[in-house]
Amino acid sequence: MKAGVPVRWEIEDVGTSGCTNAIISRNLFPQRVELTRGNTSVVEFTPQLPGQYKFSCWMGHYTGIIEVVN
Repeated sequence: MKAGVPVRWEIEDVGTSGCTNAIISRNLFPQRVELTRGNTSVVEFTPQLPGQYKFSCWMGHYTGIIEVVN
């Protein structure tokens, strides 16, 4: 992703359960993204600064990194 460029992240739920039914990334978007099995959830945000940003399930057990560049 590029800093200052709007992002539309589409997340296809192919089988969530328990805490994997929502995604958070407090430094990229304020809301919790609810996931529903068989559907695609969308979150739109604009990353402001370059860096590596953590995202996770709402309990923090399953994680990943989004890299934002200039």
